[in-house]
Amino acid sequence: MNKVVNTSSDDEALYLNAKEAAAELGVSLPTLYAYVSRDLIRSEPVPNSRARRYRAEDVRGLKDRRSSKLDEARVPPGDAGYTLNSGQPLLDSAITLIADGRLYYRGSDVTELAAHSSLESVATLLWDCASDPFQDDVLPPELPKIPGDLPPVDRALTALPIAGTLDTTLFNITPEGLAATGVKIIRLVAATIAGHAPSSDPVHLQLQRAWNADATTGEAIRAALVLCADHELNASAFTARTTAAAGTTLYGAVMAGMAALQGSKHGGISRRTENLLHDLAESDDPAESVRQRLRDQEPMPGFSHWLYPNGDPRAKVLMRLMAEDRGDTSAFAQMNQVIETMKSAAGIKPNIDLALAALCVTYDLPRGSALSLFALGRTAGLIAHAIEQQMRPGLIRPRARYTGPTPR
Repeated sequence: MNKVVNTSSDDEALYLNAKEAAAELGVSLPTLYAYVSRDLIRSEPVPNSRARRYRAEDVRGLKDRRSSKLDEARVPPGDAGYTLNSGQPLLDSAITLIADGRLYYRGSDVTELAAHSSLESVATLLWDCASDPFQDDVLPPELPKIPGDLPPVDRALTALPIAGTLDTTLFNITPEGLAATGVKIIRLVAATIAGHAPSSDPVHLQLQRAWNADATTGEAIRAALVLCADHELNASAFTARTTAAAGTTLYGAVMAGMAALQGSKHGGISRRTENLLHDLAESDDPAESVRQRLRDQEPMPGFSHWLYPNGDPRAKVLMRLMAEDRGDTSAFAQMNQVIETMKSAAGIKPNIDLALAALCVTYDLPRGSALSLFALGRTAGLIAHAIEQQMRPGLIRPRARYTGPTPR
């Protein structure tokens, strides 16, 4: 039952029930639930009821943003206002293109790169290097011991500022110097996530060894890292660019971007999705568990992406790879059952967060590996955005549209 019960008049102003929220947006209930799973709309239980209610301000804010997308020509140039979270302002970049449901790194289709490229070769492409900076045996400075009981991405966030302080070549901002610093950062993040000393070996092989995985799993790890390397101006890339524009070092820009990345509305969704898939895998009937979550209006993270209305191409690559390598396993069958149930029951398809989580469950990687793969792969893109932004003058400085009290 969707009707909100036992609420005050204030609550009625703050919340909408499911039918009201869907009607306000002009979408189906499954689409509403997809918005909730992507943290675009806040949802919470109705007191003394199994129903859920939805924040009216979130629903109407999303409605306004969607309307602005359909009528962008009327948005004044440079007016950041209410469009910061829906496509404006625009920044020129030659790194990544998302168009017609496809993703390109400097003009190269990412699905083709994922078939054969390493993260190192993709980083070289993203950084627009004239030669391969990874061919040199460049390693980050030796660090004091990082606590091993920290989560992998937290270990990386602890190591980055220390390494930045100890790196004696930090201020070489020639293209070659920046690329060399980028190499050291990627190898540092790989080492801290893997939990071993820095190495010049390909990072997917480092993870393969650290996770005691076989060669086919190593290939899946390689493809996942490539697919996660960049995704245009998302929250972490924008954070890295803003920090780089302020004059910080590459270490500082990557640290800022990674802090944004692990947030629960960005890369942290992959961690939530992985936890969900582990829970569903323990169910006697994963498909029925999915349908029950939909009935109860529980979020299903890892599905749908507004930039890919016909399906996330990155997820398609990983799911196809898993089907070829592990299609006859019960783990993959359960993951595929979840995906097919969401397609049939809610009409929505998996995104990269679901595919990363499914890969970790299917290949039996350590718990939390989805976020580790996302963060390590995306480090290459954060460095690319920081380098590109450092080459440009001026700060990134949007203005605020003041909504506070009238000055007296």
